[in-house]
Amino acid sequence: MMFSRRSRALLLCLALGGCSSKGAEIAREARASLIGMKVEDMQACVGIPERTAKLADGSELLSYKQTNSNVGGLDVTLPLLGGFKVAGSGASCQAIFRVAQGRVIGLNYTGDSDDFVGTDGVCAPIVRGCLRYPEPAPVPTPPAPRVVAQPGVLEPEVLRALNHAPPPVPGN
Repeated sequence: MMFSRRSRALLLCLALGGCSSKGAEIAREARASLIGMKVEDMQACVGIPERTAKLADGSELLSYKQTNSNVGGLDVTLPLLGGFKVAGSGASCQAIFRVAQGRVIGLNYTGDSDDFVGTDGVCAPIVRGCLRYPEPAPVPTPPAPRVVAQPGVLEPEVLRALNHAPPPVPGN
C-alpha cells in the first residue's frame, strides 16, 4: 500500500503525538497569557460577552461563543466498535473568562472545540485578537476644563491660577 508524502507526514505526526493545530496553540497560549489582563482591555479585543454571571465569591463569569460551520471530516460507524470521526474539527466553543477585581483570573473552554490534531482549536478566533495586540492603546486624556470669567465674579489673578496660566509679564 502506497502512501502519499502528505499522508506519511500526517501519520508520523499522529504517531509522535506532539502535533497540534495553529488554533490549538493559540487557545493554549491564551490560557496563560490573558491571566492578569484588565477586564476592559480583554473586552476591547474579545468583545462584549454573550452572557455573564456573578458568583458568590464576588467574581464574575463572562461567556463568549464561537461556532465553526466548516467541521469537515468523515464520520465512521463500525459494528460492535461504534462510531468515530476521522479528521475534521469540532463544531463550537464556549470560552468562559473568570474575572475579579477588574482582572482576568481564569479562562476555560467548553464544547465540541477540538481540532483534528489539537484541543480547543475552535476557540482560537475568540482569543486571537488579544494575543495579536496584548498592549492596550493609550486612552487620550481630555483637556482640563477652562474657567470662563464672568464680569465681577472672579479676579484676574484667581482666573489665571484656576486655568494654570502664567502671570503677566510687567510692562505688557
